[in-house]
Amino acid sequence: MALPAQVTIRAWEFGPEAAAEIEVAVSAEYHFTIAINGNPIVRIACSGSDLEELAIGHLVTEGIVRAPDDVRGCAVREAERIIDIATSDDEALLDRLFAVRSIASGCGQASEGALPFERPVAGNRTRIAANVITASMREFLHASDLHRATRGVHSAALYTTGGERIVFYDEIGRHNAIDKLAGYALMHNHDVSNTMLLSTGRLSSEIVGKAVRAGVPVVASKASPTSLGVELARASGLTLIGKVRGERFCAFSGIEGISE
Repeated sequence: MALPAQVTIRAWEFGPEAAAEIEVAVSAEYHFTIAINGNPIVRIACSGSDLEELAIGHLVTEGIVRAPDDVRGCAVREAERIIDIATSDDEALLDRLFAVRSIASGCGQASEGALPFERPVAGNRTRIAANVITASMREFLHASDLHRATRGVHSAALYTTGGERIVFYDEIGRHNAIDKLAGYALMHNHDVSNTMLLSTGRLSSEIVGKAVRAGVPVVASKASPTSLGVELARASGLTLIGKVRGERFCAFSGIEGISE
């Protein structure tokens, strides 16, 4: 059973001449608990869709799950609002799990206990053309029917460095949308070494960190990065692009990988 992506509520609309009661479409919000082998680890607010990708991707971007063999199964129990992931008994995975003390599940919450980065994501700089970045962003920003209906979701997508869209997700939080991309890539064993992640949200250190752990070498957004987001991108060898508007954008890291 699919959970509704939007609901209609009553509200009052105020204008220059009068106020009127209207019906407004808003994004649906659900709270789910992610569990590992039956043990709850975090409760997240989400849109209620693509829950396997969301939960598995969350573990990928927090550095806990690193390979398809780490995941043995995923059970979604909608009525109980639980997503239970069965993992391997690998001791290193369990050590990574216990090392995490705080997991970000929404905008602005720092993932202080997330695992450190072991290597740059782009040892050999991924090449991408400037016109591919701007064309992909234009297509991406017009892809969400749910955003047009509610104005209440963030979006994220994976594109090839040639500009072909691989997968697209809407979510009520920008963190969750990116987690879904990582979950999709792991579940489909998709090589992301020559892909670009597009986001509608601010490129904070948490968002950049998720891309680094997922192995995505290029990240772009219509929004701006934070200072720590830029610092982490530069240290990790990631190409970071913000303020994409029309035919213009700002490259904050990895400029040598962008061709005119």
